[in-house]
Amino acid sequence: MMHRSRPLLAALTTLALALPAWAADSPGLSDDGLAPIKVKNIDKAWKRPGASLAGYNRILIRPVSVAFAKHWDPRDYGGTFGLKSAQVEKIRSSLGKLANDTFAKELARGGYAVATAPGENVLDVEAQIVDLVVNAPESNSSTNSRTYVLSAGEMRLLVTLRDSITGTTLYRASDMKRGPETGRLEYASEVWNRAEAQLALSGWARQLKTALDAAKSN
Repeated sequence: MMHRSRPLLAALTTLALALPAWAADSPGLSDDGLAPIKVKNIDKAWKRPGASLAGYNRILIRPVSVAFAKHWDPRDYGGTFGLKSAQVEKIRSSLGKLANDTFAKELARGGYAVATAPGENVLDVEAQIVDLVVNAPESNSSTNSRTYVLSAGEMRLLVTLRDSITGTTLYRASDMKRGPETGRLEYASEVWNRAEAQLALSGWARQLKTALDAAKSN
């Protein structure tokens, strides 16, 4: 048994000695080969070494998924029994549609056609809204009570840019947006919540357009 273990021990020793050298060849790379980069006004971003957005002039926007923050509890809103599941789903689906529409509108305004399927020169954009907190969702309660808050809430956008044909990930970003606080209480309504969300979404869409424009000019 002792003699049989020697080849295995030798192999493990060789592997252990090789690991530091391998890590040195790819410092900071993610599991799928992306390197961290700095992007103005974005919390975190990663890029595949050598990747470029220069050749893309059409955008395939995947349906945006929406997930609430773990600590956000629908039972805390909407009266005695909290928000119903249908009301929570409405918030998620409405925000997802608003995100899709806002991205399509901002990019089309910048001259980028929206594609309906993968193809040549088509950039695949997959976005997720996570860690969503709505401080005062409208519950359509029969009471005449009003809710006032300092901020509409917050949400994080996770976006992945891929080549639509190969599926290769080119860029990835993560950014948190919080509703601005003016120092005074605001009457929270569905209209106000939507306007605050669209403000954040428009900002993200414009940043993507700016990145595409910059790639073309280089």
